[in-house]
Amino acid sequence: MNAFIIELFRKIEAAGISYCHFKSNNNLQPALCGVDDLDLLVAQGDTDRFMQLISGNGFRIAMDRDLTPTPFVYHFYGMDPETGLIVHLHVYFRLITGGSILKNHWIRVEDMFLHEARPDGVADVFIPPAEADLILFVIRKFIEQPSLIEHFLYLRDWTNIKAELNWLMERADRKTMRQLVAKWLPELPVALFDECLDLMLTEGTIAARVKLGLKMRQCFTQTVIGGLRASLDRSRMFFVAHLRGKLSLTRKDRFLFPGGMLIAFVGSEASGKSTLSREIAAWLGARFDVSHIHMGKPRHNWRTRPFWLAIKTYLALKRILKPARPTPEGVQGGSGNEAIAANLPHPLICWLDSIDRRQWLKRHLHRMLQGSIVITDRYPAVKLGGLDGARIEPSSALTRLLARLEQKNYSGMPRPDIVMKAMAPLEVTLERNSQRAEPEPESFVRQRYEQARAIDFAYSRTFEMDTTCTLEETVLTAKRIIWRWGGKPAQS
Repeated sequence: MNAFIIELFRKIEAAGISYCHFKSNNNLQPALCGVDDLDLLVAQGDTDRFMQLISGNGFRIAMDRDLTPTPFVYHFYGMDPETGLIVHLHVYFRLITGGSILKNHWIRVEDMFLHEARPDGVADVFIPPAEADLILFVIRKFIEQPSLIEHFLYLRDWTNIKAELNWLMERADRKTMRQLVAKWLPELPVALFDECLDLMLTEGTIAARVKLGLKMRQCFTQTVIGGLRASLDRSRMFFVAHLRGKLSLTRKDRFLFPGGMLIAFVGSEASGKSTLSREIAAWLGARFDVSHIHMGKPRHNWRTRPFWLAIKTYLALKRILKPARPTPEGVQGGSGNEAIAANLPHPLICWLDSIDRRQWLKRHLHRMLQGSIVITDRYPAVKLGGLDGARIEPSSALTRLLARLEQKNYSGMPRPDIVMKAMAPLEVTLERNSQRAEPEPESFVRQRYEQARAIDFAYSRTFEMDTTCTLEETVLTAKRIIWRWGGKPAQS
């Protein structure tokens, strides 16, 4: 079990907060290891203390874009600082449930669950007795039955439903269940509950389940939204999810409060910035809406494609019509200005790059304003001669014009929220570069190294990462910095 999660529950109990892990308790142990989310019911009277406690332990609320929020039901995420594991708390302050896609019915059993909850005996996490758990399980599953979509999902998930049902039946007493229904749920006839439970145990027919489901819905008429609107919303959500699956669209809708942010990984050649950016993007992308883009190799914009096509055609013809000259001495060896000059593009190329970078970033900034976390590999500097930024020297009328246009493109880019500056000693950087399949000239690497040391994004939170540590240690450090989103910027 995860120590961070267990300690969190101990703090909740020490604070006197009334809570319980109210469903899927047959999978409680994997959830306590961080494999799945933790479904908590928290007493409304303890809301302030609960929010203060989890906030103090680094948890942040998350929301779903384009989905109608369900009152009293919230998602909170925190990070285990020792392992980097992201912990998901699915917290209910009222039991709004009854559906896999859309939770709409209020089942008034909060007092029963919180009053009857006891430690589980292994991790001392409070859970309801099996009888209470099974009562809500039956109610939830039969409320789903009249919906065509929910019934389809019920049948598809029958193996897991059957496993949880059997687990609960092994621990529950039928007589105690009837007593709890009569005590805490006067709106639900005991005979109807028994009939629903028996039908689940024998699986029954679709018609029988739908018939009892309609009766169950008549007992619980307190809903968040009306039945017709709920059906339409459920159909829309199912259709969108199905379509995205067919189209292999992986973008997630969930984002962290207060919204999106821009994280730039910068550094010299062979500093480890690309590896770090990929690791962080995969870590956050498993839970949230994340965009990972390479600012050094942006996609060509429709404005620049004709120019790139003309350049490509020109170079192809040049190779055919004009034989290649020998490479100047020293370009591959790594000393002198020739190697640096050989790696400096033509001013026209620099201008086209600035347009592509501006438009590529602009596209993803639109996603950031919708809540996406945008992670960039490299980020252009505005200052002339800065790393991955303005490069055109204004030495003629044409280059002065192109330099102004290039500068305008870069100056219009917003500053990153967090800058992760990957650094390693020059000797390590040169050694890593030499081991690449296509190493850069040594003089070029040295130049980039000096530019990286001078990186300074004013008003951005900048943290210097020592990439001579193991990858696991460096990635964990980056995770801690990004999740905490604060602290004193690292000194260069």
